[in-house]
Amino acid sequence: MSVTIEVPIPDDLIPLLEQKARSAGLPRDEYIRVLISRELRGPRPLDEVLNEFRQEVTASGLSDAELTELFGNARDDARAS
Repeated sequence: MSVTIEVPIPDDLIPLLEQKARSAGLPRDEYIRVLISRELRGPRPLDEVLNEFRQEVTASGLSDAELTELFGNARDDARAS
């Protein structure tokens, strides 16, 4: 079940809201729901965030050595810039 709530948003924020929603690939109303949900629920537990990453790494087929090299290269690139 959901409830519709009407909230006035200042005109100067509308373009930024539209841009952020587009960047997220979401319709404006869905983007606003995501923002409210994140704010009310707080940050996700680190293990939950890392679990998604672990699944992606497993699906990629990268070995531990390849993953270590990938992170090492990214670190070196970040330090160089």
